[in-house]
Amino acid sequence: MDAPVHHPRLSQRASRLPFLVAPFALALVGCGADSGAIPAASLGNVSGPAPESALPAPADLPDCSRIAAAAGAFLEGWTLDGESGPWGSAVERKHGVSCTWLSPRAQSENPFEAIQAASFGVMVTADLDTQSESEVRSIGWAVDDPAVQALGGHLVFPSGRIDFSGQLSAVGPQVVIGNVSVGLAQMGAMLVNEIEEGQPMTNRRAVDVALAVQELVRPD
Repeated sequence: MDAPVHHPRLSQRASRLPFLVAPFALALVGCGADSGAIPAASLGNVSGPAPESALPAPADLPDCSRIAAAAGAFLEGWTLDGESGPWGSAVERKHGVSCTWLSPRAQSENPFEAIQAASFGVMVTADLDTQSESEVRSIGWAVDDPAVQALGGHLVFPSGRIDFSGQLSAVGPQVVIGNVSVGLAQMGAMLVNEIEEGQPMTNRRAVDVALAVQELVRPD
């Protein structure tokens, strides 16, 4: 996996492709407005309340290199955006790690190549001020998934209906265990298929990656 990069030419290309920068941070904003949507400030951390001792310290969260390893071969050749990394602090009672990778075409000097690029993002959030699974279920955003439930967590997706065989998009699934949420999203997905760049990231695979990341948070 390539090391994080942040240089003017890549930044200029990314600026022409706004969807490449941290799409996961906005993945659920504006969704479910007519069905009792969770406020934007609570997105990405929709687990039940727990004692402060249950909140992992910033150092306990995986970094982007470990998260990339959890994604497997999907990110081969992709470049980690230089603005990726940890955010928040334990003092703020809310912190996490956000990682955005840019597909190989995003690194092209050819603007016609760069415009066909894609981005993939993973957001890990540890937050004490969270909503319970029952509250999420009450608005219809909870999805029953045996793999997630086996780890004592729950799966969140707007409307509560997810096509596991469908390709991951800007609105991705979130796996919540305790006070930790792992959400994934991808932009430029249609172009990834068209230009045969990378491997398809289905919603099922995204959930499995999120579970693998959750395992990194609690290695025991």
